[in-house]
Amino acid sequence: MKNIVTALFLILCGEICVAQDPKFSQYFAAPLTLNPAYTGFFDGEYRVALNTRQQWGNLGDPYNTYSVSGDIKLIQDENFTNSVFSIGLSGLFDESFNKALKSQYISASASYYQYLDVNHRFKFGLAPQLSYVSRFLDYNKLTFASQYNGIGFDTSLPNYLDLQNDKLSYFDLSVGANFSATFEQMSIAVGYAQYHLTRPVETLLGTNKDALSSRKTINFGMVYLVNNYVDLNFTGVYNIQGVNTDKLTGVVLGFKPNDQTKIKLDAGLWYKFNESSYYPYLGLTMGRVTAGMNYTVYGNKVLSATPRTYEISLIYRHNNFKGFKVPCPKF
Repeated sequence: MKNIVTALFLILCGEICVAQDPKFSQYFAAPLTLNPAYTGFFDGEYRVALNTRQQWGNLGDPYNTYSVSGDIKLIQDENFTNSVFSIGLSGLFDESFNKALKSQYISASASYYQYLDVNHRFKFGLAPQLSYVSRFLDYNKLTFASQYNGIGFDTSLPNYLDLQNDKLSYFDLSVGANFSATFEQMSIAVGYAQYHLTRPVETLLGTNKDALSSRKTINFGMVYLVNNYVDLNFTGVYNIQGVNTDKLTGVVLGFKPNDQTKIKLDAGLWYKFNESSYYPYLGLTMGRVTAGMNYTVYGNKVLSATPRTYEISLIYRHNNFKGFKVPCPKF
């Protein structure tokens, strides 16, 4: 029994170590995690974004993921020049196995956008991102068959694990690109990012060392202004990392009651093809602050119980920055 449980634990930890990077269904609320080129890609002067995700919270120990980011445009006045330079910082934190396995990604990015025409309708941006990644496995928070004394688990008993590495850290490099176009009633954006260009080696157990698979991300967004009070925001994301793929697309309907109010209501729905899952979304904007929440509705029954997975986001945009006649897609 001891060997079976230990082997299962090793397999699960190995899967975590080589699995996909942590991601959000509200990817627009963690823009610097989605694509480094979204550093500075928003209507405003600076932005702060927060996001929290709890996955399978009602089935044992949940998977918790958090992100925080801030980015700012470095300009001299409120008027656009032919290019814009921005910098950003972000943190991504992930924990699982009763908080025994923790991962931290601290990243710095810098974007450069060049306008391609005199009317500033088209622009193209590039951005590198340097990350410091650290992972820690606290096996003292876990219990094993060898620690069962007939009544309960005694963590003072040996676990017989041969752990040569319970922590790791490394630097990683990623890069992103983005093209956007703005018209009278519509704005579109198409981005591409590639993560783990340095192919870092990860291992927490034993001596087996595997290079982390690079992640490629393609995303699309379009905002269409129906009238002064209603807008539609179409978005989609395609991720591929090793044998894992994610395909997610959806739409958000925004409604503003009148011209004077600073309140805007959003309601939307995303669909994830590879999981046959739906993400209903509700959002509220009050002035410069936008809050949102979504819940996962699983199309395929993965377990006998229905998993509970939700996300909450909060974004602050200091939006005295002038230039676009319609908003950027919500990244």
